[in-house]
Amino acid sequence: MEERLWQRALELVDTEQPGAFNEALMDLGATVCLPQNPTCLLCPWRSSCLARTRGTQDERPVRDRRRPTPHFDVVAGVVWHATDPDRFLIAQRPLDGMLGGLWEFPGGKQQAGESLPAALVRELREELGIEVEAGAHLTSLEHAYTHFRITLHAFHAHHIGGQPACLGVAGWRWVTLADLDGYAFARTDQRIILALRQE
Repeated sequence: MEERLWQRALELVDTEQPGAFNEALMDLGATVCLPQNPTCLLCPWRSSCLARTRGTQDERPVRDRRRPTPHFDVVAGVVWHATDPDRFLIAQRPLDGMLGGLWEFPGGKQQAGESLPAALVRELREELGIEVEAGAHLTSLEHAYTHFRITLHAFHAHHIGGQPACLGVAGWRWVTLADLDGYAFARTDQRIILALRQE
């Protein structure tokens, strides 16, 4: 079919002024052959238009069905220091990944069949090599990226073992709320900070 269309296009194109012909077709598409409510009565080609003859002009252009945007549930932890109750852990995202180099409340995607608190415990073990106990829910928020959407669930958590290590992160720090202005965070993490300050 595509080969036939290219052949027909070659037959129609004015060899003397192909640019002018091309521009005229684009103007026709922009002003007459509209995707909704085409103005067929004004079209100079209406007598030879197959779509109009068949009554399918409102179904043109044919579009592929859009795939549903993937959605993920993601967890993040405000991990409180075991001996200094004013400090909590933040981590720096890998430099070569999405939002690379920004700071975040560590966590990650929930796996199938996993509870949100269990996902948080597993993610912090994998990313930082620490053991935590998931605590109270802090906030949940929706966020859309270009190709997927997330619901981010932030929890308080308590550090119960292990020295933080850069297993899946570029860096980590124990900080206070007052320290946070010195770090660059993504929009989602800024909303977690806002929830923390409102508590």
